[in-house]
Order: sequence, then structure tokens, then C-alpha cells
Amino acid sequence: MIEVACVCVGDKFPIDPCIDQLWLGLNKHLSQPFRLTVLTDKPNHEYFSNRPIRAIQIPHWQEKEDSGYPHWWYKIYLFSPNMNWKGKVLYLDLDVVLVNSIDKFTSYGEGGFSILQDFNRKWIKDYHVSNSSIMKWQPEQYYGVWEEFNTDKRKYMSKFRGDQDFITHYFRERRDIHWWPAQWAQSFKWEIFRGGLIQSGTGLASDGTWPAPPEYYHEPEQPWSINPDCSIVVFHGKPDPWQTDFGIQHKL
Repeated sequence: MIEVACVCVGDKFPIDPCIDQLWLGLNKHLSQPFRLTVLTDKPNHEYFSNRPIRAIQIPHWQEKEDSGYPHWWYKIYLFSPNMNWKGKVLYLDLDVVLVNSIDKFTSYGEGGFSILQDFNRKWIKDYHVSNSSIMKWQPEQYYGVWEEFNTDKRKYMSKFRGDQDFITHYFRERRDIHWWPAQWAQSFKWEIFRGGLIQSGTGLASDGTWPAPPEYYHEPEQPWSINPDCSIVVFHGKPDPWQTDFGIQHKL
């Protein structure tokens, strides 16, 4: 059995339908038995009584409450032995869209820690920053991620912009980190929408709205173009999946 994890805290991702979309996607695109665990501030939500999903209450961190750090920092708690995982863990952000089988993600990089290379890889091949939208690890091998963070949560949340920067820091000198093959998981707004951006940029218009003008893209007449090996489409920043025709079309 594979453990699948996500984090749902705050109001950005409504439990139903966002957790349900992931649940249905896993049942469609993951062939092996799995258990879905949701780390959340709403473990008693009625949705969880209707699905065989484990809902875990987020821990209380006074350091976070005092300074209002973003909710994504709770992701680091998934590395704690208190999560009581029963096998290797595959983590997925709630703003990813599963489009093909994800079985390959469960066996890639065995014996190490697997994670996305940051999408700046499109412009800088050896960009040494990770993106924590999709991760896989064997729990007992990586309790150290949590243990180091827990020594001084306030320091790390102040020093780093987010969990993925801390994870990049933790693994910088280690040799057991594996980036997923680039074609397996792609950025919607940088690599898929209208065939992808031609040159480095945010994918936003000058006024900060999405998308950028058509001339910024390789295939401005096409709504999107996906590599046949792509199984997971990742949304980061603007837009969210449900704000796009792509996300609406792939809703289960």
C-alpha cells in the first residue's frame, strides 16, 4: 500500500470539492492500493465521514500563530514520526491535476527522496531549487527533515520563504535526492498553456492578471499542449485550476 498525503489548511482549498477531486483522481490514475491522509485544520468536517480518508489535525505552533507565517509550512510536519505512516509516502499539492497514470511516481528513485525540480528549470537547466508540489519518501529515512525544522521553527520560517526552500536547504549537501523526470510533471502556465512560454517570465500580463499576451507563447492558437509522458499538471501562483478551462475540463 502506498500512503498518499496532502495538506488542506485555511480557506483557499474547500475540502469538498478539492479533496474529492484528488480522491477521484487517485482512484482513476493510481492502480495500487493507497490510503489518503489529509493534514488539516478541519478534521471533523462531514466530508471525511463519507470517504475512507484519514484526517489529521494540524499541530499547534505558537511560532506560526505569533507571526502569521503561511499555511504551507505545515507540510514539514508530514516528516514527523507522529504521522504514523505505514509505508512510503507520495505527497501531492491540492492544486495539481492528475491526467494520466501516476504509478511511475511510486517506484521512481527508490532508496532516496524524490521531488520536483523548480520550474525555473525551463530557463536554467541546473537550477538547484526544489518544488514541493510532488514528493515521495520512505518515512523512517527522513525524520531528520522534521527534526531539524523542529529545533527552531521560528528561525527557519523567518529565514526561508517556504517549506520548499527549507527542503532545498536540507538536501543541498546530500546525494539521495532525485528530481522527477521533467516531462512527468509540468507547469501549466509555463510549459503547457498555449504550448508554453517562449522566454523567461511570470506568465502574467503587465497588470498582474493571467494570462500573458498571446505573442508570449509558442502556440498562441492552441489552448494547451501536454507532453504524452506527463501525468501531473502543476499549478503554481496564478491561476488556480478551477479558474481555467483546462481545470474545468479535467474535473472528475
